[in-house]
Amino acid sequence: MKIAFIVSPNHINAACTSFYANGLVGLDNIDFFQGIPENISNYDIILIMTYDHEVVRLIKEDYPDIKVGLIDPRTSKVASSVESSDFIIVDSIEMEDFWRLSKKPILRYAEYPNIGYHKKLHEKKDNIVIGYHGNQLHLNETKDTVKIAISELGKKYNIEYLVMYNGSKPTGSEIWYPENVKIRHVNWSMDNYIKELSKSDIGIVPNNLLINSSDKIKINHNGNPDNYLLSFKMPSNPGRLITFANLGIPVVADFFPSSIQYLSNNCGYIANSRHGWYYCLEKLILSHELRQEMGDNLQKTIYEKFNYDIQNKRLSLFLESL
Repeated sequence: MKIAFIVSPNHINAACTSFYANGLVGLDNIDFFQGIPENISNYDIILIMTYDHEVVRLIKEDYPDIKVGLIDPRTSKVASSVESSDFIIVDSIEMEDFWRLSKKPILRYAEYPNIGYHKKLHEKKDNIVIGYHGNQLHLNETKDTVKIAISELGKKYNIEYLVMYNGSKPTGSEIWYPENVKIRHVNWSMDNYIKELSKSDIGIVPNNLLINSSDKIKINHNGNPDNYLLSFKMPSNPGRLITFANLGIPVVADFFPSSIQYLSNNCGYIANSRHGWYYCLEKLILSHELRQEMGDNLQKTIYEKFNYDIQNKRLSLFLESL
């Protein structure tokens, strides 16, 4: 069985493409191409990133016997390409559930920066670094929860808030910007996972989309203000918490399916309200032993489930079954 991973030159540097390629390179029978290769008929399986989803139909029209799979279909806008594909690869239960409407074979394969596994020694210290990596959208969504919790904790503890994202350093006027803590911005890069993010004592994974009060009133038909109303994107996934796990850093995350799956059994905390975030963060701030225990437990769990060698074995069996 020969596999080809095809991506257009325009999308070769996309983070998602890089993460998948760095995992799939562990397969013995895979070749990587920028654009459709002339010898495509020599391959049994073709893998296409979602950015180039329209290529799926073109390949299937010319080579109907080749099995073509679409990786990471992040939006319903690619539904026609999913329909043309033979199978799809997703990175989370959120995405898997959504695409069950396609009636296609689905494999879950989580992608993340392949930075290896690093043992972290958590020590008792006065200055606590809370780390974030991702985009600014999820930071903005923390304005009513994490921001308030960190601002309040900053009155009691010496906290540095490390935010790693692409773009200009914050000015202090951002809606996510907390008070009473030191903010340190780090530009995203593969090197900075080890050089900078690894210095975090606690990792946070805000993920859920805010629902304002007027929307809650409209949605909450039975009139009970105690009901939970959660909103999160279909491409929500465990990738950001996996990265913290690989660095040995314990995590607090929003309520969403992937966090609930992997942060149970003393592997981390999940929170929804600002009070819940305050409580969970303070527990980890106060105890370096708890940070060590949860960081170690999470790293062990993630290694057993998402080590790329393990995932590639599952992928090979899945492809053979097709």
